[in-house]
Amino acid sequence: MKEGKPEMESVKSAESIHDGGRQNLAQGSAQPVVELHDVQVTYPGDIVALEHISLKVQAGDFLGLIGPNGAGKSTLLSVIVGLVKPTAGYVKLFGAPVSAESLRKVGFVPQTPHTKDWNFPATVYETVLLGRVPLSNHFPWFDAEDHAKAAQALERLGIGDLRRRSINELSGGQLQRVFTAKALVGDPQLLIFDEPTSGVDAHAKSEFYSILEHLNKDLGITTILSLHDIGVVTRLAKTIVCVNRTLYFDGKTKDFDAGSILSRAYGYPIEVVEHGEHP
Repeated sequence: MKEGKPEMESVKSAESIHDGGRQNLAQGSAQPVVELHDVQVTYPGDIVALEHISLKVQAGDFLGLIGPNGAGKSTLLSVIVGLVKPTAGYVKLFGAPVSAESLRKVGFVPQTPHTKDWNFPATVYETVLLGRVPLSNHFPWFDAEDHAKAAQALERLGIGDLRRRSINELSGGQLQRVFTAKALVGDPQLLIFDEPTSGVDAHAKSEFYSILEHLNKDLGITTILSLHDIGVVTRLAKTIVCVNRTLYFDGKTKDFDAGSILSRAYGYPIEVVEHGEHP
């Protein structure tokens, strides 16, 4: 990671090479990027993970997904990207059922076990390049465009100087940037993050959130961020969804009554302490 390099610079340098998200936002289409209708997920043993989830994510939105541990947030994200099939209800991406074609427009960064020993013989560059596999016509070989996109993604995340480093030598913050670059290398119109800063120090978290904010604001990439930090969510997100098996809130951040909604979702009184403008 380059010390002292402004995050704004590394993100804005990508504006000339990424137009998918901005074009999607500029079109102003009423068609949602993500649509879930009355979705239910029941695991073996009649364990209900989600029930009666209906929501839409519009182009250009930054949606913050919150809820207690075990609330079904990761399951919900997995449903969106087709890793978990709903027991009932339906899911659409870009107006169509989830498919390999629609998933090419999605970058997904799942929970990363930063405490894991990443004893995997791959460099940062090789890891990021793997994000081109769904788009490559020549895999296991990559063409000049694939290599150019990988290099651009590294610069976008400010980790170009780490390209030859093994991924098992990286800090938690650096590793998270690598996986984000891997998600970005296909020029996605939708980015989904599941607790991306778990195990990352405070400084790296702040830098990472700045990157997400500018990817959404400057490049127009629709973003879904699942996070436990309510203060960060209310600062970054335009829309908030709160779940605990079922939906407790789906609306604009300005309308989110944190204390009342969280108390209902968590099942016990929650006192929200304000720090500046956000809880």
